[in-house]
Amino acid sequence: MKTNKKIRYTFLVFFTIVLSACTKDLLDKEPNGLNSFWNTGADAELGINAAYTPLYEEEGFGEGQFWYQAAGDDFTINNAGERSDINLTNFATTTNASGYAYARWQIFYRVIRRANDVLRNVPDIDMDETMKNRILGEANFLLGFAYFELAKWYGGLPFYDINDPENINQPRQTKTETFNRIEQYLLTATKQLPDWIYTGDQVGRAHLGAAWGYLAKLYAYWGKWEASREASDNVINSGAYTLQEEYANLFSLDHEKSSEVLFGLVCAPVRHQTTITPIICLSKTLTGGAGWAYFAPTKSLADAFEENDSRRKATLAGIDETVRLLGQDIVLNSDNINDMETGYMCVKFMQPYWNANAYSWDAGLDNAILRLADVYLLNAEATMMLNGGGPQQAEVPIAAAANALNAVRLRAFHNDQSKRIDAPTFNDLMRERRCELAYEGDRHLDLKRWNLAQSTYSQASTTTDPRGPRQFDPVTNASFPLPQTELDNSNGILKNNPLPTYSDFE
Repeated sequence: MKTNKKIRYTFLVFFTIVLSACTKDLLDKEPNGLNSFWNTGADAELGINAAYTPLYEEEGFGEGQFWYQAAGDDFTINNAGERSDINLTNFATTTNASGYAYARWQIFYRVIRRANDVLRNVPDIDMDETMKNRILGEANFLLGFAYFELAKWYGGLPFYDINDPENINQPRQTKTETFNRIEQYLLTATKQLPDWIYTGDQVGRAHLGAAWGYLAKLYAYWGKWEASREASDNVINSGAYTLQEEYANLFSLDHEKSSEVLFGLVCAPVRHQTTITPIICLSKTLTGGAGWAYFAPTKSLADAFEENDSRRKATLAGIDETVRLLGQDIVLNSDNINDMETGYMCVKFMQPYWNANAYSWDAGLDNAILRLADVYLLNAEATMMLNGGGPQQAEVPIAAAANALNAVRLRAFHNDQSKRIDAPTFNDLMRERRCELAYEGDRHLDLKRWNLAQSTYSQASTTTDPRGPRQFDPVTNASFPLPQTELDNSNGILKNNPLPTYSDFE
């Protein structure tokens, strides 16, 4: 879409006031609209545009998602001052005091409230029925997406009741009920969204690929493997999507709007609209103070890549390796990245600075949230799980998963057929997911859902991860504690995992 017009900037002044502002409560009560609104198709479009807007905030998908990801073993929080987030991601606390986590919680519930406003008001508008269905489909997708993003980290969630909009202080549902509701939102979206993919001004809106792709991911988290394979097959067999030829191009300004991206944010160079991702990972020393140096890749991640895997160079760089910044090739050394505690720096999102004149914190790079490569690997995973493979049978070869896995793997090796794996194992799948999706939010969640987080983190060394061994309890740490401010605001209605079903599927 034309982001400046379609998602953020065409709001009427009064509508912006109606639907925006930070919240203090779980679902801060925002007015349902003015008498002059929710009357026309144009109003409906502005309403759905407003539902996307919070995702563009800094703690949405700018830097916000990285504080959660640090729970994995791909990178560390590189700033000792962020103690609450370090304790949370090191599993050293049962209290979530992170301001970043609370901000992200608020952001997703603003999406949820606004999407529900669309569902409540748009059905009664006299407008083109095809457009109406598309808008309702986008609203249902955003509800499924927002709840899923929270459920992956927190388990069971409180749900906003469209039929009781004044009663916003709701208790948590079980994780099973949470996933049931997410499934229904996404399935409803698949019946309402008209197209598999959008181009031009509509790029960035949710379409059928986004809905089916997230269903494939939801079912994988849920352990519903037949459903996950069917959903991923729907995406793959649609023929609407193709892998970008060069992996690194996915994160470049010239190729960011690839048909590989099933859902993403189309960014503009404006502060607090998620385009700060490139700057947050760069060394302050190397960039003369411009980089934020928040996160540092681990040697564990660097070692996961095979020789000649193109994703390695596109993802991170270490001592004696060359990076390009502001038109110059620079060899990294212990002095010019001395603020990166691991000796590695993430370069996955730095292409906007290759030949730029300066380090803008708003580089304008789109944010690819769900990619076709992820769906291929989910398809391979489901096939393995249905054919005797899996985390506990990690060495069992599963030939039926070869095509989906190799579609992703061979790109990384520039289609070198000698790198094809004819009967991949679950170990192969784990490596492909780690190398393909590094810094994109999946590593810790994958290890957790495979029941491998405890063993993986306990076996770390200070050589591979400066944090050394971490103690992850698969029950206690299955979900993050809810943001403490949200617990306080609920007056006792919200609790941290009060029942076993908040952490598992019993």
